[in-house]
Amino acid sequence: MIVELLSTGSFIDHKVNSVLKEYGITHVQFNILRILQGANGEALSPGVISDRMLFKNSDVTRLMDRLEKRALISRNICPENRRKMDIRLEKKGLKLISDVLPKIESDLNGFFKDVVSPKERDQLLKTLSKIQS
Repeated sequence: MIVELLSTGSFIDHKVNSVLKEYGITHVQFNILRILQGANGEALSPGVISDRMLFKNSDVTRLMDRLEKRALISRNICPENRRKMDIRLEKKGLKLISDVLPKIESDLNGFFKDVVSPKERDQLLKTLSKIQS
């Protein structure tokens, strides 16, 4: 079972990465953008972003350097606490998400539609949620 789970994860990762590559972004960088999108315009600290990452061994500072260079995010010193950094998703980052996410979902939904029935998909989602909790 472990081999099948790892193989499926690798397959999905490959599908996602092939879309992200078209936009010059990695899945880990995309994860940061999605975390910031979930903040609904509020600033997050690098520590909070790091805690929410799917892949915990990532160098968040280096990843944010690249995102900032592309104007996808902004980093500013917090006015209330100068030792704290505020990270925000910029319009360009939000646009990238809105361009990329439908393509990823279309690719994966198309794949799953061809392989599993809606009932099997619902059961798979329930099982995956159960495993992750």
